[in-house]
Amino acid sequence: MDGWSYPLNLLGIPLVCLSLAFHYSFSMKTFCFITLMVFPWFVFSQLKPTIYDKMIGFNYTDIDTSNSDIRSITELWKKYLMQRLDGFYRKIDTAGYNYWNEEEKQLYNDPDLILSTNPFLNYSQTNILSIKPIEKGFFQIMNVKGWVDDSTGKFKTQVIFYVMAKKINDKFKLYNYFYLDKEKLKVTNVKNVCYYYPSDYKFDNKNALNFANFEDSLSNLFNCPIPKALIYLVEKNPTSLMNHLGFIYDGSIGTGKHGGKFIEKDNMILSSTNENHRHELVHYFTKIINPDVIGFFDEGLATYFGGTLGKPFQWHLNHLNDNIKDKPDIDFTNENKFGYIDDKTNPQYVLGAIIIKYTIEKYGFPKVLALLQYSKKQNSFSDVIEKELGIKKSELNTFFRNYIMENASKRK
Repeated sequence: MDGWSYPLNLLGIPLVCLSLAFHYSFSMKTFCFITLMVFPWFVFSQLKPTIYDKMIGFNYTDIDTSNSDIRSITELWKKYLMQRLDGFYRKIDTAGYNYWNEEEKQLYNDPDLILSTNPFLNYSQTNILSIKPIEKGFFQIMNVKGWVDDSTGKFKTQVIFYVMAKKINDKFKLYNYFYLDKEKLKVTNVKNVCYYYPSDYKFDNKNALNFANFEDSLSNLFNCPIPKALIYLVEKNPTSLMNHLGFIYDGSIGTGKHGGKFIEKDNMILSSTNENHRHELVHYFTKIINPDVIGFFDEGLATYFGGTLGKPFQWHLNHLNDNIKDKPDIDFTNENKFGYIDDKTNPQYVLGAIIIKYTIEKYGFPKVLALLQYSKKQNSFSDVIEKELGIKKSELNTFFRNYIMENASKRK
């Protein structure tokens, strides 16, 4: 019936206009005028893609829509994505959750482990590549997310990933790829942390205990409780790490060996470093203090306490110094111009850590808590630094350069 709806709607427009003409005693001339005015508008409105059509595209090349199960799964996935996108705009966190299975809704605050890793994925177009039955009554949905480059007309891929569906009480529900994948992983519980790792990974219990102790120290420092439960997925490299969640390809993953991510809503840490990824744990506490915390301070504090990319803060300070010695015109405050050196470091994280270290040494940790209170929607980090620390934006470049040169001698 869906195939007939559009031509029937087109036929209905002149019939509606004719009905109005009889009802209001319009002349035939008026009838023709109304029809000519309304008909093209209606055709255009039917052909013009809605925001959902732009964001949620579908590729049926490898999808057998004559199969009732696959057709139902396709509609389920599309409806979920539409509700998720609408909820994202309206700031309704739970939009679309009713399409997920009850078990994962109880386990995770946000049951979608793919989209919760990066909120901006909600904005990109989704294309279904295939839907195939797999084990235990599950169907595997393969998707690609990205956008069309207006300048070239070509599709640019952000991520390729799996999500699953299974029929429960005659209705299909969505499942994460991790739901089945974690059955193949080993599990170790250390205090409130549940570690998942592959069978060939050598789990280090000492690292896990150090992580638990660091969690307690942050709890005291921030005066915040530790999470009741923390899921910790650890792997040998970033690609394998994200594979467990269902990512086949993730364009945001760097080429380095070490990486990590904190999935805020689900109290989940992903690490390709080890069992003691302190950087990501810091984000749990900063988000409790202020969910809208300025990223410069958030990442700076995480780098100060836990380093980044597998190296401690001091190493990155030394590395930064080596790269700026012969570059006197560098604008440290411009992320676009000084946001990348190489895959070994993140300059903005290191600059943030410098501000945190300087603040602690001069004012103490309560002043750091004051920096974390500012909203990223309403304040720039340079404005906050000037207000709280008295360093003017025009002085920041000199401050950073001098601090790096004076403190880069402590080699490890």
